[in-house]
Amino acid sequence: MTSTAIADGGDDDDDDEQKILGIEGEDLGNIALYLLIATLMIVIWKPTFKWLRKYGPERFDKEPREFKRKLGVFNRRFMKIHNWIGFGTAVVGTIHGIVLEWHWTLWAGMAALWILVFSGSMMQWRWPPKEVRKGARLLHLQRTLSVVAIALLLIGHGIVD
Repeated sequence: MTSTAIADGGDDDDDDEQKILGIEGEDLGNIALYLLIATLMIVIWKPTFKWLRKYGPERFDKEPREFKRKLGVFNRRFMKIHNWIGFGTAVVGTIHGIVLEWHWTLWAGMAALWILVFSGSMMQWRWPPKEVRKGARLLHLQRTLSVVAIALLLIGHGIVD
């Protein structure tokens, strides 16, 4: 061991870190962050999808009907994955907050994420009335709520760190 390691006394402050299912609270935060980034890939996919529907068949020299059909199948699968990753983000982030006893700004950001998860899920369900699904769609597609959620999470992490 080097003299700095001996003088430091080791890294004992991580030993009292709270864990859930053997995973440290901070690691849950990292997992939630990566899931959030994966969920936000939709910001890149949606304009790409629209561009591909418009220009893809001629750009890739494919038959338009078959190209759009395959693109639609891919988009539906992408959306299901987006929904599940978003749900996972909210669950892991909430557990992360419970384990580490968050500041109120972080809970407000997490509440905004849960609203996004529920409104996005409602768009897929068949049982709510059409007006409810339409409202959920308008709420979910507003980027404002996503920006508020991310801003609150960033501000809150700045406060607690």
